[in-house]
Amino acid sequence: MTLPTAIDRVGKQPDKIATLKNILSGCTSIINKNMEVAMINKEKYINNIPQELKERNQWLWFKIYHNKDKNGNTKLVKIPISPITCESNEWNKKENWSDFETALDGLEKSGCDGLSFVLTEDDPFVCIDLDNVKENFENAKDIVSDFVETYKEISVSGNGVHLFAKGIIHKNINNQTDHFEMYKSNKCIAMTGDVIGTCTEVQDEQYKLKLYYEKYALKETIRERISYYKNIDSDVPDIEDILKAIYMTNRKGRELFRGEYSTGDASKDDFQLLLILNSFTHGNADLMLEIFLKSALNRMGDMSKRRTEAAYIKYLNQSIQKAQEVGGTNYWDYNYHRKTREAVR
Repeated sequence: MTLPTAIDRVGKQPDKIATLKNILSGCTSIINKNMEVAMINKEKYINNIPQELKERNQWLWFKIYHNKDKNGNTKLVKIPISPITCESNEWNKKENWSDFETALDGLEKSGCDGLSFVLTEDDPFVCIDLDNVKENFENAKDIVSDFVETYKEISVSGNGVHLFAKGIIHKNINNQTDHFEMYKSNKCIAMTGDVIGTCTEVQDEQYKLKLYYEKYALKETIRERISYYKNIDSDVPDIEDILKAIYMTNRKGRELFRGEYSTGDASKDDFQLLLILNSFTHGNADLMLEIFLKSALNRMGDMSKRRTEAAYIKYLNQSIQKAQEVGGTNYWDYNYHRKTREAVR
């Protein structure tokens, strides 16, 4: 089924054309935005964030770190920080979230870079996260155009879009091939309030969400069936499912992640967890760093060993590189274990 764009639907409705032009001009502005993150404007949070999101007790802060991959490309890593504990550990526990006003009031003194909204199974919200819009402008433009009447914002990088709608999807999608992500739960969205267009409400878009879910989830399923070894990274699930696999099959990994096991040597514990993450992420350094920083081993706030946060990130990147070298390509075979579970059923 093809997806009609908003241009097709409003071509004969002059009163909606102006709205659509505003939205598309917002998309165009993403390309022209400087990639350096500017100071978040609190007024945008107050004026533009949808009231329904503000009313939820699902708010965190986020802290930005600039991380370089093995090719020298800089990537923004956004670490969720709890306004309750002032730490990133266990950010996904409900007791560590705050209301919107508390998070906003404490933002400036926190040293963090903005507010994050946590998606859960208990709310009706779905977020479509589009990255690399500059390189995939036409596709992003069509997706944004299909969701004219719901809240959309430019992401922290200035090269992406967050689109919020109400609806139900089966599970999270992280389709890196098509730069399309769709989340319903256990995901922290770094908010900007930099609204695209003028809509500041979250609308029910179940029909469109279903179409896009089927479109991109189907591609992901096809890729899994086409040759596992042709593109091994395509078989790595999202962080939620990676952690599920570790929790279910690797006791040491589970206990290291939770902080329930220690050799007494913090650096050795770090390296053991990173070796496990190398296997379960198929050597994806970005995923290894992001998952490690969510673990109980994260010592970002403890400056006893590394004097600055930048030095700590450098230490982790060096440890990740060593774990990749030592661990090699002895990767966890998700296809094999998936088929085994299906056979048991």
